[in-house]
Amino acid sequence: MLKVTLSLAKRKRWFRCCKLVGFIILLPYIFGFTPADSSYTDFSFGAGGGQYVYEDCSGTHIRPFEEGGASVTTKLKSPFRAGIAAELYVQQEESKSSPHLFWYPDLALDWRYFSLGTTGIRVGDNDFLYGEVSIANQIPFVAGKGLLHMGIGGNPGAPFSRVWLGINQVPYRGSGLGMQVEFPLENNRFIFLNGRYGNYLSRPEYGFSVGMRIRYPK
Repeated sequence: MLKVTLSLAKRKRWFRCCKLVGFIILLPYIFGFTPADSSYTDFSFGAGGGQYVYEDCSGTHIRPFEEGGASVTTKLKSPFRAGIAAELYVQQEESKSSPHLFWYPDLALDWRYFSLGTTGIRVGDNDFLYGEVSIANQIPFVAGKGLLHMGIGGNPGAPFSRVWLGINQVPYRGSGLGMQVEFPLENNRFIFLNGRYGNYLSRPEYGFSVGMRIRYPK
């Protein structure tokens, strides 16, 4: 009897898992999510810096950093997005600079109202209002929207093309408030500003960056 009960419990768990996986796969179709109307390639580059708190056996310290990088992302008419971002990250360690080169892929199933991929999950329309939980989806990685962040964004209209507000962390020790504003220039060129401020153990942690996004419609 015990074996039968365990077997039925396992079957129920597998059945629930299958239902969950099926729901995730069908989610875009259940809610009528459709691919974006057009395909494009975005090229972005930016640079910035800031500081965060770190701890070791001697106590709590401030570590300044600077970074700069670029990314390229292609959105297809079908629900696929592919891209890559890379940057040079330089942090100050005592009396010397320590440079690091990082890169991160952007591979996603990207519908108009829903996106899921290596850079996180988005629900809502990029051109209207959306919420996201993301990792490394903005150049520069740390002084941009933050390496790990969650928030809401959208297009509020002139003079902005995008506004984002949220919280972020990593490598910052404490959570902080982050914001991005983007302004359109001309010929599918946009300039964006990012800012972040928080504190950890009463010490400030902040970042600021500026960059440009260029869109090439297909």
